[in-house]
Amino acid sequence: MAWNEQTRVGLETALNEAEVVGLRLSSVDSACELLLHVCAQSEQVTESRDPRRLLRLLRPARIRVLLREDRQDGYGPAIPLTGLADVESFFASLDGWDSMYGWEFLDRPHRVDDWPEEPSLTVEVGAGAASHSLFWFTECWRTDDEVRFCIEGTVDFDDLEVTYADGVGESVEQFIAEGRRWWDVLFGRTGRPPQVQATSAEAPSWRERRPGTSFVGA
Repeated sequence: MAWNEQTRVGLETALNEAEVVGLRLSSVDSACELLLHVCAQSEQVTESRDPRRLLRLLRPARIRVLLREDRQDGYGPAIPLTGLADVESFFASLDGWDSMYGWEFLDRPHRVDDWPEEPSLTVEVGAGAASHSLFWFTECWRTDDEVRFCIEGTVDFDDLEVTYADGVGESVEQFIAEGRRWWDVLFGRTGRPPQVQATSAEAPSWRERRPGTSFVGA
């Protein structure tokens, strides 16, 4: 991907208000995959696609994850995680989550200024330094708990690509264009209403369904 300031800002626009619903390493090429529900407006009004995307961070060097209780008086201490399997188990257990906000996610080291010295998990994936870093987060909950959580993290990587939930590729340029178009429509710049985004019941699932939750397909 041709990486420049315009591309970085475009990606941040496309990622704003995205819902992070998973983090995993690909078994095929060891890319770090961030599972997302994104705000995207297709060019054709009648066209509606699955709003789920995989943001594939290529040649990852380091993955850090921080899980904390989201308390009324601030965040609690880091909750230890033993590996990425624990991260997946946590995401799979959720019943609700909020979108990430702030417009700044790529190569923004200040986003972790409030982190403790040791996060919940650090995984060294590859040797050497990476060219870029992505910050992500979601504030989330489980209906059986009275506790809310914030799970967030960084991935140091060299390049990225985007696919739909079914694995079909989407160019980075198209991903950025659909994200920008969503905000243009939302702010009334185009004179047309935003499309309703929904995942059909026939869409491929990312993980097994649990009774009473729409986590996989929503």
